[in-house]
Amino acid sequence: MVLSTQKKFLYAFGQFGLVLCAYGVGNFFVSFYVSRGFSGSVVFPTFLDQGYLFGFFTVTGLIIALAKLVDAAMGLFSGYGSDRSRVKRGRRTGFMALAALPTALFSVLVFVPPVIGSSPVNAVFVLVVTILFYVFLSLYTIPYLALLSGCSNSSGDRLKITMMMAFATAIASLFGDRLSFVVDWIFSFGRLSHLSSFRLALLSYAVVSLVCMLIPSILIGERKYSEEEPDPGTFSVSFGAVVRDNRFRPYLLADMLYRIASAFAIAGFTFYVTVLLDLPMSFTVYYLLLIFFANIAFYAPVAALAQRAGKRAMLFAAFLMLIVFLTLSIFAGQYPLPSVIQGAILSLLIAIPLSIFTVIPNAIVADFAVAAEKKTGAHRAGMYFGVHSLVMKMGQLFSTLLFPSVMAIGTGNYAKPSQTGLRVTLILAAAFSLVGFFALFGYREREVSALLERK
Repeated sequence: MVLSTQKKFLYAFGQFGLVLCAYGVGNFFVSFYVSRGFSGSVVFPTFLDQGYLFGFFTVTGLIIALAKLVDAAMGLFSGYGSDRSRVKRGRRTGFMALAALPTALFSVLVFVPPVIGSSPVNAVFVLVVTILFYVFLSLYTIPYLALLSGCSNSSGDRLKITMMMAFATAIASLFGDRLSFVVDWIFSFGRLSHLSSFRLALLSYAVVSLVCMLIPSILIGERKYSEEEPDPGTFSVSFGAVVRDNRFRPYLLADMLYRIASAFAIAGFTFYVTVLLDLPMSFTVYYLLLIFFANIAFYAPVAALAQRAGKRAMLFAAFLMLIVFLTLSIFAGQYPLPSVIQGAILSLLIAIPLSIFTVIPNAIVADFAVAAEKKTGAHRAGMYFGVHSLVMKMGQLFSTLLFPSVMAIGTGNYAKPSQTGLRVTLILAAAFSLVGFFALFGYREREVSALLERK
């Protein structure tokens, strides 16, 4: 059976919930524990030691790094676990229902250390709770994505669902970005401190997230739509089968290289605007809003074009446009155009590949999982999404480690980069994109489509 439009809409609620739930930890963790505020009027107490360990590491940095490593590994185990699950209500929705409440709860507790002051107790508490948050987030996210393979019976159907998920992600991000305004609104009543207002705002987000994450797990009715059987193989057998899929590997490489290149562009965006274009910081906000709304506007056209031209063709187009954006950005500030116009043009250029890589990848991974199932008889969608998640996060981690060092070329200080260092980051990002473009030739879409058409 095929998910009705109403059920697809309900499925997208899960994406809205998990993105909104993760927004606080992903975007306000450093603001809370290092900057100790996200506007001039908001100042939080000190909870973690602000000094350096071994002359290099910070407590906050170590917590983030350890939590991210656990998050990357958990994708594999949650995917494998849901592949083997025999929960009667549904092996994917069963995981989702169990993980939703802890994910929402820990998204708030991350910001509730027990002691005021830089106590070691706080460091241990925040580390444990942050790790638990990412563990349960993975236990929800990977089965949720794997459900896409079992509850859709065509490649086009999966593409429609991922388009709805892209819209849900954008709306959740917009709400997440308004968190500081919610904090200010609660504080304006004069009854709570900024700290309590911040925590109450997070709690309200967590409640909304919990309801949205539970909607697909309760209302989809997985058993009605999915006929997947538990995978009897061991972890090593399942993992080995996925990484040996010679149709999947080229796509994984191309995807990882895109993540590295786009992470460079995103991480350096503020500096590209203020240093290369020599514009005030306020223009960064305007350009990001332009990218955000242009990105949303392209979702439906991208899905429609992908159904006609194919997902592979759309990915090639995305890489080409990303290469054009990065190549033009290398010379930003040197064109005979006002810097404001240059920034607007470049912002529109980056929005197109971002929209393509937001809508299409999950549909492609689901296609690979269904194709492998029709070839081998094994249902391993969870492991496919787990491996994809791992590769994505490896790419992001690599860019996080490499980018500051490259940006510091010429000054030795990544907080005050030179034009030379910034232009080198763009050259590297363009090179990664070019390699990713050629890697994509190994993605044989016609072979995958032939397997998908098997009865």
